[in-house]
Amino acid sequence: MKQKGTTYVDSDTDNKAFTLIELLVVLAVISFLLAILLPAVQKARSLTYRVICKNNLKQIAMAWDMYLDDHDGKFYRLMENADILYGGWQGTDHPDQLRVLNEYLEIDPLPTSPKDAEIFKCPGDKGNTVPVRFYQEVGTSYRTNILLIGQDHIGELPEGELRTEINKRIKGLTRQTVDNHSRVLLIGDFGWVYQWLPEYPEGPYFHEKKHTLGQMDPDIPKYYNLAFLDGHVKFLNVQKGVFITDEYTPLFDEELYKYAYGN
Repeated sequence: MKQKGTTYVDSDTDNKAFTLIELLVVLAVISFLLAILLPAVQKARSLTYRVICKNNLKQIAMAWDMYLDDHDGKFYRLMENADILYGGWQGTDHPDQLRVLNEYLEIDPLPTSPKDAEIFKCPGDKGNTVPVRFYQEVGTSYRTNILLIGQDHIGELPEGELRTEINKRIKGLTRQTVDNHSRVLLIGDFGWVYQWLPEYPEGPYFHEKKHTLGQMDPDIPKYYNLAFLDGHVKFLNVQKGVFITDEYTPLFDEELYKYAYGN
């Protein structure tokens, strides 16, 4: 000890190591904070994905509006897969199909790299994870309403009067003949069509991990970003097998409603 006045100073006071109890307390506090913060971080990430997808869909809906202006309002149709091969990059499954919407977004009609068409990618569509990898496989994370942009004959719906009436009217369908543009769906997160169509398995989901395919709970509402024919976008619960709700419908003609009630 060294004496300094009446105060004694211990020359060993620089040894300030944590005790085991202090270390355990610190670890417990850190674990507690992580438990509180991680759900908030995950929620923020999910919200960010939704916002990016919403903005992508707004721009894609605007591109469709320009496409329709150039084609007298007539919707794009192919023998098959127009609802998924309309835009984006070439993907791994359909490398030769030109993407007609790309020119309206100043993108090459057949990009060979996924980096060249990222407006068609939702960040929740992870690319290398199974099964949510639509951008990797088909070139886009967004799928159109097959009753507007699809085939001239719809086979995905159950047999019955509704399908018969749709197929009577669908060939040559134009924007001008569609009723209620603010209610009719145009395009949305890829899984919305799986979720809506009555005979498909429930749809995969971009925005929350618990909703990926194979982990579906039929009692949990499934929400998707959806763009309407008038261009606005909403985050909506898509109901399995339901053709008409207070917020949306895939049906292009109000005369079809009488055949759809009960579905």
